[in-house]
Amino acid sequence: MRQKAFVVVLAALIMGLSIIWYQSVRPGTQTGPHTLLMGTVWPDPRPLPEFQLLDHDGETFSRDQLRGQWTLMFFGYTSCPDICPTTMLTLSRVKFEMEESGVDSPHVVLVTVDPNRDDPETLARYVSHFDEAFVGVRGEDDELRTLSLQIGAMYERDAPDEDGNYDVAHSASLFLVDPQVRMHAVFSPPHKPVDIAEKLGLIRLQYEKS
Repeated sequence: MRQKAFVVVLAALIMGLSIIWYQSVRPGTQTGPHTLLMGTVWPDPRPLPEFQLLDHDGETFSRDQLRGQWTLMFFGYTSCPDICPTTMLTLSRVKFEMEESGVDSPHVVLVTVDPNRDDPETLARYVSHFDEAFVGVRGEDDELRTLSLQIGAMYERDAPDEDGNYDVAHSASLFLVDPQVRMHAVFSPPHKPVDIAEKLGLIRLQYEKS
């Protein structure tokens, strides 16, 4: 498990460094790297691929459900002992901070990397524990892999033990999707709610001016 976790973390680190390198050398970049504290904005936001998953109510969840709004996506699972509950609490705090400032907060979507154990009922209970508006999403591995690879969310399931229990190593980044359903920014851990809320406000302001 430790080896797989190391591989996931290493892959996420390589992805992050690649983004920063790309921004720093890309011809035509007007203001240099679009790097924020704990996050990186894509210089040319990438459209997400077509995908079809299901939300915790059993309704279709695809690009259409992301269109016209800002969305923060997190790839985790309900049996996760530490990173996931901590991140979900952070996301609820980000929402609170933005609403306290009079700014609309992005929608929050938890995409489970453990669909075998995270059935719709389990997902619904889990996300609503943090906020009634949060959405849990699950799907078949092929669809999940398509979305996760395009976004850059790495995960690897451990082999089950004799009791059928297993862990899932996964990246802890938050992925921001813009109203045009494009991969707009990545927030890497450690996550600080006040800072994330501030940066989200700046990103939206820049988006509205463009």
